[in-house]
Amino acid sequence: MIASANTQNEILLLLQESGLKQIADRLRYLQDLARNDPEEPSMAIDSMRALVGFLATERSLPDPEIGISPNGLAQVEWRIPPDGILALEFLTTGLIRFAAVSASTEHRDIRLRVNGTLPKGGVLDAIRSFTSSIDQSQ
Repeated sequence: MIASANTQNEILLLLQESGLKQIADRLRYLQDLARNDPEEPSMAIDSMRALVGFLATERSLPDPEIGISPNGLAQVEWRIPPDGILALEFLTTGLIRFAAVSASTEHRDIRLRVNGTLPKGGVLDAIRSFTSSIDQSQ
């Protein structure tokens, strides 16, 4: 249903109906910022659609921090305690640009890293070892 939404407001309504009210509220806040401040970027609808499609199907992940890149792309981040991160940027082409860095180990500063640009399935495969470490309190 999200793929058939033609406006950002339709996407936000579908999000709320799907039980993702907090995400819809954050996206509405970002939308209002862009509308009220000409220096704030507006989110590209295709990027928003990709973000919402991802979050609607990956409900095992906690709600992420959501933002907009300077070029209007939806971005999300999750913290991997104590000092790691997983970040995704939703391109208008349907691909996802991603980067993940694990928390450092106690004995050595060894971190696992992965990044790239892939379709959703490839991203999920690439980040699988990071998602179990995401801070569930976000």
